[in-house]
Amino acid sequence: MLIGGATDGQTDATAGRWIDRRDRLGRREFRRDYLRPRRPVVVPGAARDWPASGLFTPEYFRREHAAAAVRVRGRYCRLGELIDQQQASSAARPAPYPCTLVDGSSLLPLLTPRFECSLPNRHTHPLIPPLVFEMIRHVEVFFGAEGGEFPVLHYDMLRMHAWIVQLHGEKEFTLFERGQEHLLYVNPRLPWLSLVQDLRDHARYPLLREARSHTVTLGAGDALFIPCGTWHTARCLGMNITVAFDQLEASNWNEFVAEAVAEQRRGGRRIRALLLEAYLRALGPVLRVAELFGANCGSRWSRRVYAPATEQPSSALARA
Repeated sequence: MLIGGATDGQTDATAGRWIDRRDRLGRREFRRDYLRPRRPVVVPGAARDWPASGLFTPEYFRREHAAAAVRVRGRYCRLGELIDQQQASSAARPAPYPCTLVDGSSLLPLLTPRFECSLPNRHTHPLIPPLVFEMIRHVEVFFGAEGGEFPVLHYDMLRMHAWIVQLHGEKEFTLFERGQEHLLYVNPRLPWLSLVQDLRDHARYPLLREARSHTVTLGAGDALFIPCGTWHTARCLGMNITVAFDQLEASNWNEFVAEAVAEQRRGGRRIRALLLEAYLRALGPVLRVAELFGANCGSRWSRRVYAPATEQPSSALARA
């Protein structure tokens, strides 16, 4: 199955020649041109087959999911209240961001089929221990408004490939070319985060002037592939709804294992880290063989993508 529309190979004028726009991108071309060389790509109209396309609007969520719990920078509120705040947002007085549904599992049928280019995907395979994903939710539904900016430069934890799908409004992404960690003020304790709080503050972060970055804007229906380890951040250009999901497969497996083990060591769990590394190193070839026979290639979502949640929406709202 192809994803996208009618033309091919057009490069986004705002992004130089590093981020292409590729309509009708097939799996073989995707793996050759973007997955293996670790290049981001925008696929216009990728979400056109999703029932959520055209359905996900602020009005829809206020009408159908107003009582749903939303996490807003460690706090919780109801989605209807959040949408009211965001519709009053402005660049001068932005509403809080990022804002994500605590549990969007009921929406998964509306985000189907999963893109063929994002398969195979291993993170919900029953042989992978859930403990490695304690801090990760593999599908997130984001709500934003004018003035909202992701608070820190980062790459996705555990070296996951990321897919960002814009379903309402526009969002601007800034991505940095690979191999520039020495210019990005990496947090020594949390190596997937930068200490940079504002990309425009060159007085505080002078090395940023030397870093090569590219900016691309997603409109409704567009998908952006962000290869593992790619530093990026985002800015809302108005009311918008975005879905983000992970991809774990053979091309980023070794990096995933190394980072999952390092995370255990940072937590002081050395024995667990040794056992986990041995297990995951042995598991990789097993999964690769299974994928030759179609494993991990289902286009429907597993409800396990929301399994790492640390609390239920009801308990979150009780404190809101």
